[in-house]
Formats: sequence, structure tokens, C-alpha cells
Amino acid sequence: MVMLPRLTTISMLAYGFCAAVGAVGLILLLALLGWWIYIHISPFHVTVGRIPGPRFYLPLLGNILEVAGGLDHILRIFQETWTKKYGEIYRIFLGSHCYVAISSPELLETILSSQKVIDKGVSYDMLLPWLGAGLLISSGELWRSRRKLLTPAFHYTILKSYFEVFNEQSRILSGIFEGLCRSFPGGKGEIDVYPYITRCSLDIICEASMGTRIEAQTQDSDYVRAVYRIGQLILEKMLRPWLEHPWVFSKSALGREHDQLLGTLHAFTDGVVRERRKALCEEENNVPEERETGFRNKLPLLDLLLKASDDGKVLSDQDIRNEIDTFMFEGHDTTTSLMAWFLYCMAVNPKCQEQAFVELDNVFGNSERDCTQDDIPNLKYLECCIKETLRLYPSVPAFERNVIEDIEIGGFTIPAGCTLGCLTVATHRNPKVFPDPLAYKPERFLPDVAVGRHPYAYIPFSAGPRNCIGQRFAMLEGKVVLSTLLRRFKFEVCTAKPPIPSTQLIFKSLNGINLVVSLR
Repeated sequence: MVMLPRLTTISMLAYGFCAAVGAVGLILLLALLGWWIYIHISPFHVTVGRIPGPRFYLPLLGNILEVAGGLDHILRIFQETWTKKYGEIYRIFLGSHCYVAISSPELLETILSSQKVIDKGVSYDMLLPWLGAGLLISSGELWRSRRKLLTPAFHYTILKSYFEVFNEQSRILSGIFEGLCRSFPGGKGEIDVYPYITRCSLDIICEASMGTRIEAQTQDSDYVRAVYRIGQLILEKMLRPWLEHPWVFSKSALGREHDQLLGTLHAFTDGVVRERRKALCEEENNVPEERETGFRNKLPLLDLLLKASDDGKVLSDQDIRNEIDTFMFEGHDTTTSLMAWFLYCMAVNPKCQEQAFVELDNVFGNSERDCTQDDIPNLKYLECCIKETLRLYPSVPAFERNVIEDIEIGGFTIPAGCTLGCLTVATHRNPKVFPDPLAYKPERFLPDVAVGRHPYAYIPFSAGPRNCIGQRFAMLEGKVVLSTLLRRFKFEVCTAKPPIPSTQLIFKSLNGINLVVSLR
């Protein structure tokens, strides 16, 4: 009889390892098979599978590996690559979540005009710790009641009172640019205009929303640093999916910094709310009837909220803080994007810059006077330039809506549980609507040229019931600040540092907006 050799310890371990690997492989194979069967028979996946889009081979990941890359890559693949390949409606899976991307004016009208599809998408949840259930993120009856409450704060009779703030901060910004220009050899040099415009916008929105001066352009402060940093940090978190779980994020260095920033931001706003409430109580019986309560004869948003609070029965202090923080975020980042990209467009298109300057010279001459409410209707070409800038570089490159019940769009059923992605950049660069879409042509927005254009073909401030409540404020701020800068400075392209467009919550450049600036 032949004796089999006794298995050694090593061979036994090897055998066990192979068996374990085989078992794990079998489990994975069965899991993949189950997932493959599931996506081919589940009503949800069968329904969304009828919508064109890239294949999703991997469970739990979907198309996320195709999206992985820099923020400039994310912008291109969503707004250009997939739109060209799959059309004006396509679906993708990011992880297990289905997104349906839309870039057709006709299809966008179905979404944006709806009174039902008004809940913001899941990506907005990352802003909840800072902004809470403010106007940007809230939904349903809460959103409707807040929208109704806040609308009077943006009436034109209130907005026109902010011209003093617009002009004062524009003068400060001009003084900073002038000082930089005079420090350059020959009075001309390179400036990254983005951080300077950011601080100008912060000064404007802080005084407009809270009636408080933070002097961001001339002084440093923890609050200004926190506002600037929190947006960057949220973006960094987005790029680290392993930090998605709240507990993991809270234990990370980024999470600890996030908590410190929130403490600074919320403490500042809470302090302003307390001081302003106290001041209003003291002023209640002393302010003449012809004066609006508030700083400099205007009604800051904070005063409106405090008057509506009714000792916390309508709005709690946290509700008020949520709304103020929301307007601080939306009111500085979006207008900064608009104004910085405008100056870039002027630098790239010197003929347009010269035409805008000629219009300003006709209105203001050689004077150094402020821009007034009466000047605004005469700045027609400047307005066209601003609108064309927002077409090419919309401050919000995309926005989302949650689908809470099945809807029909473009001949497809979009089941509940999907998120609709409204692609502003792709919509604005649709060659069917805007021929030669990458060219900068302000005349597109002359009244006779724009006649007949689909109302949802141009949506820099969204559209429908959830359009941007502050769009008139933003346009007025832009006209005053930009007219002030163009009257005093010439902007030229910095060929060594062209901007890198990217999606960063807001449409920004990865390397700033570097321009060669000189005094006129």
C-alpha cells in the first residue's frame, strides 16, 4: 500500500488560503450575478435604463470611476462629453444613486416651472451644517412661507437704497487696484482679481443683509477667513468619499477644522442678531416715521427677519441665522464669480471692452462721480456684456431637483428617487439656440436679437418658482462695481496663466483669474 505524505503546516495553510479565496470569489461572483439580475428586472432600473447614458458595470460605484478626476474634468464630462454623446437628456449612476441630466430648454421648462419638482437635490445636504434649512435648501411649505416672507426685502424700492454701499465698496476696490498698479513698473502688472472681488462682495452683502460692516477689503478677520475657507473645505470633503459618513468625517482633521469654522461663522451671526435685536428695541419709539428702521435709511434683511420673528413664534433665532448665513453664502460667491469672469471676458475681447468703455464715457464723461439709479437704464451695452458673461460662465454651473414622484420628461419616465441635474453650462452653450456658442457676443442680448428665444434657454439665475430671489440685487451690484472698474482700469489677458474653468459649487477657475491691469 502506498502511503500519502503527511501535509506540512505550510501546505495546510496554503490549502486553507486557497479555499478561503475560492469562497470569497464565489460569494463575489454570486453577488455580481445577483446584482446583474436585479438591474435587469427591478422596475426602477428597467425604467431608467431606457434613458440614454453610459453603461454602469460596477455595483455600488456606477459611473463614478468615469467621473473621477480634477474639477475641470468633472465640468467637461457632465456639461460637454456626455451631453454631446447622449443628447439633451441622459442618466448616470454615481454610486447607487441615479442622476438624470437635462440641458434642453423645452425639458427644463417642464422641471423649473413645476410647483411639485421643487425639492433641492442630495448634493445640497453638504451645506446643511452651515446654512441649515434656509431658503436655498428648505422645501415644501417651509420654503413657500420663507420665500413669501423674504420677497419684500428685494423690492426695487429697497434695492435702490443700496447704491451707496455698492459705490463705497467699489471705490475701496478701485483704490486697492490703483495702489497695486502704481507699484508695478510702468504702472501695469499681473493681478489675480478673484480674491479682491471676493472681499468686495463680502463687504457689500454683509452690510446689505445684516446692516453690519466687516471691512473685509481693508482688514483681516476670523469671520472673513471662515467664510472664504468653508466653501473650499466643503469641496475638499466632496473629493474624499471616504469622509461621507458623519462619524468618520468628525474624527478627521478636515472635520475638526469644519467644526471650528462653523463655530466662528455661527458665533458671528448670532452676535449680530443679538445686537441688532437690542438696537431695534431701543429704537422702536425713537425712530421718526419717515425713516425705515435699519442702517443708513434702508431695511437690511436682518431687520425684516427680526420684525417677522414675533418673539420666536414665527422665526426662531436659529431660523434667522439660517437665512442670514444663506444670503452671505449665495450673495458673495455668485456675484464674485460673475464679476471676475466678466473682467476676464473684457480682457479676452478688447473690442467689447472698448465699446463698453465708450458707453461709460458717454454716461459719466471724465467725472469721478458715483453710479446712480438714473444711470442704470443708460448702461445697455454693459448689461449685454454681463448677460453674455453669465451665458458662457454661469455662476451656478448646474443645480439639482429631487424627484419625489414619477414624472414624464422628454418621452421618458423619471422614477421617484432620481435626482434631476439641470446643466446650466450645457444649456447656455447649445448651438441650436446660440450659434457659435463659445464666442463672446454681447449683441445676443440686444432686445431685437433676443426676440423669440426660448425663455428657458438662458437660466443664469434658474427660473420658475425657485428662481434666485436676489437676481436683481446681483445685477445692480455687478453694474455698479464693474462700471466703476472699467472707467478707471484697462484689463488685458495674462497669457502665462489662463484660467482653468471648473465646478466648485460655483463656477470658478482652479488657478484664479489672473489679468494684466493698468490705469486708464
